[in-house]
Amino acid sequence: MLTEARAFCAAKGLLMPQSLVDAEASGLVAATVSLTLLCREGGIEDALRIMASGFFNAPVNLLPIATVDDASFACVVCLGDGEEPANHDPVVRWFLSDVDHKHQAALLDIDAYDYLVSLDEELSSREEGLRRVLDQIGPAYEHSHLEKEKRPRDFVVRPLRIACQNVIVALGAIAQDSSFDGLSVPAWQTCEVPHVATHEANRALAALTLCDAFQNGGTMEIRFDRNARILHKGKPLDFNGHPEQQVPSSLRRFGRTVGVTLGADDPAAITPREARELFLAITPMPLDLRARVDDAVQHRGITPERICFLLLSQVWREIEMDYLLATSGRTASILSGGAEWADRLARQAESEICRGAITVGMLYRRLNSTDAAAAGTKSVVRVIEDCTKGVDWTVYSDEAAITFTGLHANDSIPWTFGLSGVDTLTVFPRTSINPNVIDEIASAKVPGHKALLVPGDALPPTLRAPITVLRCPDRLADIDKTIEDRLLKSRISRG
Repeated sequence: MLTEARAFCAAKGLLMPQSLVDAEASGLVAATVSLTLLCREGGIEDALRIMASGFFNAPVNLLPIATVDDASFACVVCLGDGEEPANHDPVVRWFLSDVDHKHQAALLDIDAYDYLVSLDEELSSREEGLRRVLDQIGPAYEHSHLEKEKRPRDFVVRPLRIACQNVIVALGAIAQDSSFDGLSVPAWQTCEVPHVATHEANRALAALTLCDAFQNGGTMEIRFDRNARILHKGKPLDFNGHPEQQVPSSLRRFGRTVGVTLGADDPAAITPREARELFLAITPMPLDLRARVDDAVQHRGITPERICFLLLSQVWREIEMDYLLATSGRTASILSGGAEWADRLARQAESEICRGAITVGMLYRRLNSTDAAAAGTKSVVRVIEDCTKGVDWTVYSDEAAITFTGLHANDSIPWTFGLSGVDTLTVFPRTSINPNVIDEIASAKVPGHKALLVPGDALPPTLRAPITVLRCPDRLADIDKTIEDRLLKSRISRG
């Protein structure tokens, strides 16, 4: 049945993927005949012809096996003749259109056999899953809560919907279940679309689900086999778990691509250990921050789910979290809501670090963003979409300083009187200007142009400062109010 695939490998001097041979021997290929290109007459040949006319030149070792959407194929990466056979045959997504190069050939699954199995399981339950969310849970929730502007309790079955550019890419439903102190998921459906990165729908829905599990204060266990009840058209309607009665295939496939095996201990559940591993794997972090987070989890007693929740909910942004972890030994207390109000010394120490984190976060967003409206363009519509410049940062823990690289030398540095010609800037966030601070900055061995970053109402220096001073637009009292707000969110975020 894999005649075309074998002919393709023979013509290109490639090894026939063992996973496809196993899939044929087990009958999996025959079972998925309507889902793949493997058994269709001319299927692989047509796909290769379409790939050849795409925007990118496809590598010769990509064997298309399935259609992902209108603009991409799922392709097995074949080894060359003579290469050592691998344990897995990875499946990648090959885009036909002009996409960012970093998204091309993204990993869909680590093995072709697992991919075909998951595809078969996912699509066989998709119709039931969509009907459940769109026709039953969604309308019931709209009638019981949205129309009455009523806030749901955590045990109420709540629908989730994620869209990108008016295209729905993920649907789900969740409810806290006190019988096992975890989250029950009766619905979970995702899809790939041409304008969204590979597995982004799974990542977004998983992030929402994990954040909800954290906020509910449970064990982070997520089950897909528990009964859930809604009131549909005035009558109780029960669901016997997710239609697949196990961790959804698309979610397990996504987990494999980020190195987390889901449902290993219990096929119908994501255990607390798996949930924490998945939380860490899907939370976007720069490499330096990820290393500091790993160190904090292992040596400072900070739970990974708390860090991931605070980052994903943007209570503390990535650069702010990086600064806190790099420069303070009190980060565990800060991320838990701060020291007791009666412990004045501890509160003062934490406030000083938080002030630095907040001001560098403001400065980074100012340096890294392009304000089209403020730039004097003729556009009458202010663009809110991503227009970042790609500025990067490095934290120096000993100096409590942070270096920004990738600045455009022609751009003026914000919060100065038109300072320009700087492509690397190192700032020292402090709350006052005094001779000791100036001497410390002047003697620091850090790269780039050095500058002192202070609140807007910091007193002027008593001595002539040989360094640049950046004045944050916010006053110290405004910054302290922001700190209290974030500490409060950290304290009450886990119910």
